[in-house]
Amino acid sequence: MPTSPSNYDPGQELSDLDFSSLIGGPLGAIVDAQSKAALATVDFVKSVGFTPDTEDEATGEITPGEPIYVSFKYPKLVQPYQPAVNDQLDDLTINSGGTGYEVGDTLIVDGITVNVTGVTATGIINAISFSGDGTSNVTEANGVAGTGGTGTGATFDLTTEDIDAVPAVFEEMKLEVPILTMMPIPFIRVDEGNIDFNAKITSMEYNRVGTQFKFGTSASMSNQNTNKNYSFAGSLNFNKNVNTVNLKTNVSYQRNTRQGSKVDKTFHMGVKIKVTQDEIPEGMEKLLNILEGAIVAQPTGN
Repeated sequence: MPTSPSNYDPGQELSDLDFSSLIGGPLGAIVDAQSKAALATVDFVKSVGFTPDTEDEATGEITPGEPIYVSFKYPKLVQPYQPAVNDQLDDLTINSGGTGYEVGDTLIVDGITVNVTGVTATGIINAISFSGDGTSNVTEANGVAGTGGTGTGATFDLTTEDIDAVPAVFEEMKLEVPILTMMPIPFIRVDEGNIDFNAKITSMEYNRVGTQFKFGTSASMSNQNTNKNYSFAGSLNFNKNVNTVNLKTNVSYQRNTRQGSKVDKTFHMGVKIKVTQDEIPEGMEKLLNILEGAIVAQPTGN
């Protein structure tokens, strides 16, 4: 006998549901997905970053694959370009030591700083140092006076030279980089999982009664004339008019009754998974550091 709302127990139906499967099934699927993601990472590292393992047919010994390297060739600047220099200072020598100078005096000779490092007893300069090496656009001359210091009369000779431009020198280098250090490694981790289960059970009984009452009336009228002649001592005429009215009445009554019961059941289950790119495991990070240390650049020999 079908269950009617009057004796229907939604709680009993919910208690009969296998919640261990409803909830445990998605949880097991999440754990399985996490496991497959970890295995996918291992397969990615082995298939992309290393050559296949080899097995010795005689001994059965397995030799692990080696890291796969990506090679690049590039020009490395060994010696930079040196532009041409005109009238570069080649040397600065003492022409006349003057008198009255002391060690430590500083003189300016055509914009070049000259330091007095040695003098005689009478203050004549006999040793100098200068920091004008590489100074360009110097005018070559003899007997150029120096200004400054404690003495007077010191003169100097300046010699210059022209230096040609030196082209840049490049050497072709070969760079080998482990391919694993050049691409992101997938480390997918299930960060959050939500399982929502909603049940909506609606039961109702209904009793519908419909009543219909109809009333109709129709009427018709007819006129009838009757002429009769009677003769007595003379003649006598008698007229008779008869009016006839017909009245019809229709009455109907109808009653409809409908009753029954209805139970609506709605079940909804939603599973939401949030995954993130996890941080590189410590072991993988050490492996990448080792591979990065193996990056080498060496001349190609060309």
